Amino acid sequence: MSQSWKTYLSLLKKKKRQEAGMFMVEGLRICRDALASGWAVEAVFATEAFAASSAGEAFREMLRQHGWEWQLLAPGNFRRLAETESPQGILLVMRLPAEDALLSGSGWMQAGFLLVLQGVRDPGNLGTIIRSADWFGVDGIILSGDCVDPYNPKVLRGTMGSIFHVPLAVAPELTETLTRLKQHGFRMYASAVEGAQAVPEIQFRKPLALILGNEAHGVSGELFALSDQTVRIEQYGRAESLNVGIAGAVLLAHIAGQIYQKGHSTR
Repeated sequence: MSQSWKTYLSLLKKKKRQEAGMFMVEGLRICRDALASGWAVEAVFATEAFAASSAGEAFREMLRQHGWEWQLLAPGNFRRLAETESPQGILLVMRLPAEDALLSGSGWMQAGFLLVLQGVRDPGNLGTIIRSADWFGVDGIILSGDCVDPYNPKVLRGTMGSIFHVPLAVAPELTETLTRLKQHGFRMYASAVEGAQAVPEIQFRKPLALILGNEAHGVSGELFALSDQTVRIEQYGRAESLNVGIAGAVLLAHIAGQIYQKGHSTR
C-alpha cells in the first residue's frame, strides 16, 4: 500500500531516489508509457481536475487493469510533488529497475549496439540522447558515475517516455567496464572533433559501442586509448560545435542506417 504523498517529496533529490530505489514521473504521456512498461508502480497521485477529464477517465481504466487506484491531491500539494509550473495532474511513483543485467556478460551477449556516455551533465542533453537512442534502436546505455542522474525530473521529461524502452546502467568504473566489453568482442568508437575519420566512411558491425563525452571536454584521453576508432561528424558551415545531444543523434543515425538497414545485422 502506498504511503502519504509527503513521504515521496524526498524523491526530488538524487540521493534520496537512490536510497529509496524509487523515482517519480508526471504527465499523461510518460505515465502511460510507465504503466505499459511493466516496471513496478509504488503509488499513483492525481488532481481532481485530471480525474474529472476524459483523459483522466481513460487513464483510470488503465490503472484498474493493472490493479491500481489513484489518490487525489489538492492542486498545491500536487505541484510540490511534480515540481513543475503547469503539471498535467497525473503522477506515478515508480521502482527503479535492476541495472545488473546490462553490466553482466549475459547482458552484453544480448546487446549488440550500446551507447556509452561519459560525464554528460546537462539534463536536457541526456533526455535528448536517451530519446534518440530509443529511436535508433540502441540496445542499452551505459553511463559514467559523473553523468546527471537519468531519473532527474528534467531528464525524464526530455526522454518523452523512452526511459522505459532502453535499458540503462551506471558504471562507476567506466574504464574497467569498457575493457570487459572489448573482451566480449565489442568494437569501441569514440566521438571526436579533430583527427578522426568521418562517420560515413566507416563500416560499422555489431557488437559495437559508441562513446560520447562531456559537453565541454569531450571523451577523456583514457577512453580514447581504449577505443578502436575515433569518429567525427563532417562540418560544412561555421558553427563552433554541436551539443552532445545533437551530435549523438547524428552519429546514431549513421550507425543505425548501416547495421539495421543495409543487411549487415538485424535487431
